[in-house]
Amino acid sequence: MRWPTPASFRSQAFIIGAAALAVFALAVLIIRDAVFTTEGRLLGDARRRCTTACLEILQQYNDRIDYTDDPLYELPPDAQDISLKGITSTVLLAYPEIKGGMFLPDEGRITGYYFPDASPEDAAITDTETEVIQMLAEQAEAAGETVTYSNRRGNDLIVGAAAAGDGIVVWTLYRAPESRYLLIGANNWLLAALLFSSLLGVGGIISIWYRLHSGVREIQKGLHRLETDFSFRLPTVPGDLGHVALDINSMAERRMALEEKLRQQDRLAALGKVVSGVAHEVRNPLNSIKLTLQLLERRLKKGIAVSNEVPECLEEIDRLDAIVGRLLAFGRPVMTNRRLHEISPIVMQAMRMVQEPARAKNIRIETRFPETGRPADIDGQQIVQVLINLLLNAIEASADAGMVTVSVDNVPQFVRISIADEGGRIADDVRPHIFDAYYTTKPEGNGLGLAVSREITMNHGGRLEFESEETGTTFTLILPIERTSTDAA
Repeated sequence: MRWPTPASFRSQAFIIGAAALAVFALAVLIIRDAVFTTEGRLLGDARRRCTTACLEILQQYNDRIDYTDDPLYELPPDAQDISLKGITSTVLLAYPEIKGGMFLPDEGRITGYYFPDASPEDAAITDTETEVIQMLAEQAEAAGETVTYSNRRGNDLIVGAAAAGDGIVVWTLYRAPESRYLLIGANNWLLAALLFSSLLGVGGIISIWYRLHSGVREIQKGLHRLETDFSFRLPTVPGDLGHVALDINSMAERRMALEEKLRQQDRLAALGKVVSGVAHEVRNPLNSIKLTLQLLERRLKKGIAVSNEVPECLEEIDRLDAIVGRLLAFGRPVMTNRRLHEISPIVMQAMRMVQEPARAKNIRIETRFPETGRPADIDGQQIVQVLINLLLNAIEASADAGMVTVSVDNVPQFVRISIADEGGRIADDVRPHIFDAYYTTKPEGNGLGLAVSREITMNHGGRLEFESEETGTTFTLILPIERTSTDAA
């Protein structure tokens, strides 16, 4: 016989669901049958044991009455209870889990009670058991023969027996929790149906696993191929996974189109970054030349021109030439003029380049130099560019008539240049991005000043750090005195 192949996961899931429901229904029937069968056996065995124990206690009691001269009813209650308990215990030691005793109808009390191997919590007679004992005693006395009792009380099954004697009723009880019922005895037909349903469910699971495993394996092989060959397309996969394969092929088509579009955008973005970076680097020398020429013009009008304005303009023109050279090289900025420089003249040159914006805001720039200067192996023009960027930022952040402090300190193997303003604290959300290229909070900024400054500093083997408090911000330029093997050439 050939079984039909399911057309989709939906039909296979229906088969497995039906098989699972069938297994559940059959399991319920089997458990129900087993519970009733077990309960019947348990009740029959419990009645037999309780009846046997009850009759043996009654026999022991009758023997005690026949062979002794002292009547039990003349004894004090405590002595009477002890004597009768001796009779009960002698018998019940052979009947574990059965408790028993005697009931005095005339006095309406239980005596001679004994429960072998019981814990203190289980030894006490409950109110429910007291009711059952009284009921059994009444029935046994009225019938004049042994009576039995079985019923559920709460979650427990209570079985009891009672037999009437001379002025006394002997009783026994067995209490079994339902959790202790043994599930035995099942119908063979139900077991066969359960086995068939289980096999049907297992077969459906194996079929789904095989189809799923084969389809996933084909898709995985196709995805690995797509990692290196964008033109490859997944083959047709049977079942619902075929729709997944079609979606992956459609996604691959869109991916090729998007990647081509992104390549074009990347080329345009790279060109834009180059233009933006060059424009930023060119702007500072042009501003310096403009400011120097404006100062020269004023001095010429007053007839007090000095001889250093023209050389400074020429230096800025040389710096523009170096920037264009780096643009042509389109690579990492190189230091073509690295040699030993005194730091103080470098700082003073940068300060002269920012005199005009400082004067426009009435900003006073205060300098603090060490008593003994120490030269450092640096590219002077690039460090001037870094200091100009830092000074312009400090002037812009300061309020009118504020002060900017430039400090130079000599530390072991390094020279430290700090530029502090009184402009307040940098916002927390700005701090992580302050050195990121193209990140700026200024309406007219392009976000390259600090990024370029840190790159130049790192090329020297140094560090550019900052601290910002409510009273102001301090940028610290740390430069090594001697170049290391990892510095840029």
